Amino acid sequence: MKNLITLITLFLAPVLLLAQTDCKPFVPLKKGAKWELTNYTQKGKETGKTAYELVDVAQSGSNTTFTIKTTSFDKKGKETYTNQFEAYCKDGKFEFDMAFKINAESMQSYQNMDVSVDASEYVIPSLEVAPGTTLPDGNLKVTVAGGGPLNINITVEVTDRKVEAKEEIKTPAGTFSCIKLSQTISTKTIMKVQGSSTEWYAEGIGLVRSESYNKGGKLTGYSELTKLEK
Repeated sequence: MKNLITLITLFLAPVLLLAQTDCKPFVPLKKGAKWELTNYTQKGKETGKTAYELVDVAQSGSNTTFTIKTTSFDKKGKETYTNQFEAYCKDGKFEFDMAFKINAESMQSYQNMDVSVDASEYVIPSLEVAPGTTLPDGNLKVTVAGGGPLNINITVEVTDRKVEAKEEIKTPAGTFSCIKLSQTISTKTIMKVQGSSTEWYAEGIGLVRSESYNKGGKLTGYSELTKLEK
């Protein structure tokens, strides 16, 4: 009986801790969980996929850190880029490390080079937050070491973040209750490119769908959850 109680306690510990802090994580809770997002053109033609795996869940006091591995593939299924980022439950709030916004397509040429990342947090509010609520900006700077002035700098700024609505989204992986967010995205390498995006996040899962638009508001592509193994 004692061993059974210990086992149950260990199994429930992450859930109980998150409940006590009122944090609603937008990632799977079980270590080893895997999920996949497929990328499409505006006309629905597949351009590649990104596979995710929850490789670690660590707790420190009332805070929880989720470590997530990503592997990107091109439209032919060839691996193009791997990355790792973290997500957190801190003081009852959930946030991603902005490193999850790294564009795999633009980074594949630097896969074997010295890359450093300076990322801010990217807050995802609970489903109960009212439409119209504004959210903190996010920023990301990626530096590819080329030596002296040859360094390559890529910056991403996410501004004008706002809660739009609570919506139900259906994808090949299922139907999910989501919070819908909108934002402006500015990316700069040699020149600056500005656009916007709309994203849908589900509790216990994460990003379910995203849509990208150019500066003129025209849809340029979208991604959606196509595989989920919790």
